[in-house]
Amino acid sequence: MTKVTTPKAAESAIRRVWKSAQMYIAFHKDQNKRQRDEPKFWPPKNGSASLHDDTAEQEAIVVVKTADPDETRDVQIKLHPNRIVVRRDAESRWQGVAVDDHSVTVRMADNTIIEIRHDGSIKRRGAEDETHVEADGSIFKWTEFAEAHMTGDGIEMSRRTDDRIAAITHDGVVDRARKR
Repeated sequence: MTKVTTPKAAESAIRRVWKSAQMYIAFHKDQNKRQRDEPKFWPPKNGSASLHDDTAEQEAIVVVKTADPDETRDVQIKLHPNRIVVRRDAESRWQGVAVDDHSVTVRMADNTIIEIRHDGSIKRRGAEDETHVEADGSIFKWTEFAEAHMTGDGIEMSRRTDDRIAAITHDGVVDRARKR
């Protein structure tokens, strides 16, 4: 069993962010198995809930309320049988975090997705570009205008556009028009 620790005085004095947490069961379908427009939230009496196999029917959710009455930054922690999802309605910063057996994925307010995988690789997908940092340190970048790559050791780099290829290799520098 993990020992529960209380915050140090300095941590408590810095800034209170959260004021309460409440567990709910969200029923997405009624008793006749018809989809609800909005889920029905029910707080279990003992604060304990089983995790339903089908999250489209039912979810266990912990709602954490913000301490600032002027803010609407409440956070929902959704407990699924295969992952944990943390989400909030926010116009800036992060909006959701999903943690599963293989990765941690973050959705930013601008719909950028950042995925950190179990092997240490990272993928960032935005509206304009995509970047991968592989487990060996290699970097791949794709935009509307170019593709770029750098090896994990930083020795070789390349860039491709619609009309040119440029590369730095062990053998030297190459910069030429692309063959069509």
